[in-house]
Amino acid sequence: MNRLHSFTWLSFKWLAWASLGLALVGCSGESAGAPAGTGGAGGASTADRALVLPGLGFVASSFGFYYPADPEAGLDGFDLDDRVSSSQSPAADECAHDDFMGPHEEPGIDYGFLGIIGHEEMREDGKYVFGGFREGQLVDGVIGGAVKNGSMTILLSVQGLDDPVNDDDVIVQIFGSEDSPALGTDNAVLSGATLSIHPDSRFHTGEVRGAVVDGVLVAGPMDLLFPVDIMIVRDEMLIHDSWLRVELGDGTFQGTVSGYWDVANIRDIIGTPTTQNGNAANFTIEQFEAGMAELADGDYDAGSGLCNSFSTMFQFRGLKAFIVSESTPGGAGGSGSGGGGGVPQPYDQCVTDADQAALEALSTEDQSGPAVVGMIAGACPIDACGSEVAAVLSDTSEVARNALGDCIAQCISDRTGLSAACTGCYGTIAACSTAFCLAPCLQDAGSEECASCALENCIDVNACTGLY
Repeated sequence: MNRLHSFTWLSFKWLAWASLGLALVGCSGESAGAPAGTGGAGGASTADRALVLPGLGFVASSFGFYYPADPEAGLDGFDLDDRVSSSQSPAADECAHDDFMGPHEEPGIDYGFLGIIGHEEMREDGKYVFGGFREGQLVDGVIGGAVKNGSMTILLSVQGLDDPVNDDDVIVQIFGSEDSPALGTDNAVLSGATLSIHPDSRFHTGEVRGAVVDGVLVAGPMDLLFPVDIMIVRDEMLIHDSWLRVELGDGTFQGTVSGYWDVANIRDIIGTPTTQNGNAANFTIEQFEAGMAELADGDYDAGSGLCNSFSTMFQFRGLKAFIVSESTPGGAGGSGSGGGGGVPQPYDQCVTDADQAALEALSTEDQSGPAVVGMIAGACPIDACGSEVAAVLSDTSEVARNALGDCIAQCISDRTGLSAACTGCYGTIAACSTAFCLAPCLQDAGSEECASCALENCIDVNACTGLY
């Protein structure tokens, strides 16, 4: 009996009514037992396989203008143009405007578009001319809804994160996507969904270096280009020379993106469409052009004496997701995933320096670090996730599987110090196999049918962790 099968049997001894997940997550060394080339059910040599990007993946759950309660108290933004600007004494190559102070009185913080949002000019009917940009109004609602309904899905990838509190070298990339986030009954974005990066590489930022200090990730500069398909608008949104500042949580992030938004782009996706369709945003095209000319603060044009872009700030929040790259040919069966369950195969999630150090600390004279993790993974569903196991046994939906996988992963992280990306491998295989492979494994947890079911419908945990 190989190690995969022996751990499967032990797991069902511990929790006979529950999941194969307790079995497979404890795999402590050898391959899954299937000969090379038979892992992916029905996987012909030309089959495509989705590849999950390494590191941490997130999907935006909220994106829209940043509305500070008191701008004069300080904005946690960026000095995008490396200068301190004053409307009283503008430089020769800039438009007259005032910068903001940072939260610690740092000068030079740029957010020119706040002048449009807070513009006080009134229409004859008593409404603000640019009221459509204010919090909770038309433009804010449309952008916020777009990141939820698939009209403007945004994905964030963070790779090379060894320490979520302080790490001086991480790689950040942001993608557009044609996929829609998974939503709950309350219309909120759900954690743990699998989403593909946009097939057009123009909607991928380049890889940029970043650093984490006290749990806050800062990265940039980058050009953010997203496809926009919102109601009467089918276009692209470009925020260039952007910087990201987000606080990393447990499977979450929240923060801001600051960058420059071209007047021409604002006109194309907001100004012209809204003024040509019932004046939905309150302003006329003439009022729009006048406001843009008066308040734009970036990309100064000496010929016209006008600026062609606005410094902007967007609030940006997200939840854990599996980000899938373009499919690539995976040979006959490949590493064992890609079968009927359709679960994408992650790779090398436990090979960071921090995870390797945690595994070394767990090892004993009798057991390797991964073997110890396997035993902990087998115990977590019993000790910490009983209700989630019961839920999956009666409801195999993605929501229920994600809840179980997250619970097991968190339990393992709490007991081992391993990263969420690493323990996510164990949580995913446990939840997926509980949902799809209970029948063959209750009959014989050590059988080839039991192991093959998980490999065909779920993931190869060894390939996911990268430990074997």
